[in-house]
Amino acid sequence: MNFLESSAMLVPALTGMEMTLYDGNADTLSQFEGQYCFSPQLQNIYTVKGLEMFFQGSTEDRIYILAEPMGTHLAAFRMGELLVLLGPYVETGWNEKASRLLLANLGASEATLPMYKAYRCKLPIVRQEEAVRTAFLLTENLDGKVRTVETLCLEAEGQSPSLTFSSLYANAEEVNRRYQMEDIFIKAISQGNARKAYWAWREMGKVQSGIRFISDSMQDQLVGAAIVRTLIRQGGKLGGLSPVLIDSVSQEYAQRMKQTASAGELGGLMFEMCGRLCDEIREQRRSGWSPIVRRAADYMELNLSKPMTTEEIAQAAGENKRNFVSRFIRETGMTVKEYLAKLRCGIAAQLLADSESGIQEIAAYVGYLDNNYFSKVFKDNLGMSPQSYRTVCKTSFHGLSDK
Repeated sequence: MNFLESSAMLVPALTGMEMTLYDGNADTLSQFEGQYCFSPQLQNIYTVKGLEMFFQGSTEDRIYILAEPMGTHLAAFRMGELLVLLGPYVETGWNEKASRLLLANLGASEATLPMYKAYRCKLPIVRQEEAVRTAFLLTENLDGKVRTVETLCLEAEGQSPSLTFSSLYANAEEVNRRYQMEDIFIKAISQGNARKAYWAWREMGKVQSGIRFISDSMQDQLVGAAIVRTLIRQGGKLGGLSPVLIDSVSQEYAQRMKQTASAGELGGLMFEMCGRLCDEIREQRRSGWSPIVRRAADYMELNLSKPMTTEEIAQAAGENKRNFVSRFIRETGMTVKEYLAKLRCGIAAQLLADSESGIQEIAAYVGYLDNNYFSKVFKDNLGMSPQSYRTVCKTSFHGLSDK
């Protein structure tokens, strides 16, 4: 891969600015116009015709900063028969008062404001000096020619009595469709319906809503993945899963997603996270426990090593202590203390059988700092001491191995 090809991938990831390479192929400029030209009359430089005229009039000894009437900028330079475009970008964040005044001065109506906001907020915020520095770094490595910076403040093409604007930002039907699919997605997860959730997610991806994360850059794909994780968490919460469990799963996948190298791998992880929470919700419903009791059980499992009171567990489950205690006994057939002891001893039994850790270390891991008390509770639940249990497990294992 040459420097130009690698730069076309790195520049968007590092600066947020898209990098477009025009070598005479009209389709390149047509795609650029479709994506970035909000109004052909006000932004003639972003049209196919405007860019072709600029290319013909440009020289190789300049880095151009093009400032168009609607407040966006484009950095450009020429290299032989190749035109390199960086952007468009904006230098400041959204300001409704300033934007309203700008549109009024340009002859646009108030109805244009929401569409203009959708367009402008799609673009990255980049300081002009950063755009210039990026252009200089590219030219130095591409051909080494010395260039000077020239800023061109462009004007609207004439005074049109009827301005037109890109339908990409005026089509409310597509935006409504995306939100409808998001609602279906969240509801499907809350019901543990992974198949319907996958379908809704695919439909969301088909809707061209003009938001940044639908671009192909990994930076934008990761932003999109963060939004999808939020929707999955909402579905899990509505499905009755404990916030502690949801957060632990979400953080696990956030970490894994940051290590991905492709959009396909990222999509696979989102599918996996969605299915994971759907499985948890279905398992919860199969148990016959209410969401409150399930949340309490999840909280106890995830905080196994630390001391916890019944009041603390009830609070994590979202219920007052009195109602929670009676509900827990009714649904599980055990008190909170009995359930917690059974859970801790079950994990301890696995560690005794499968690891070489000391009994005191295992006791501390499952939340018992007093080794004698742990031994008593363990014997009450499994009928033998921790040491005896380990001996039996090891003997049984070797006996099977010898056969």
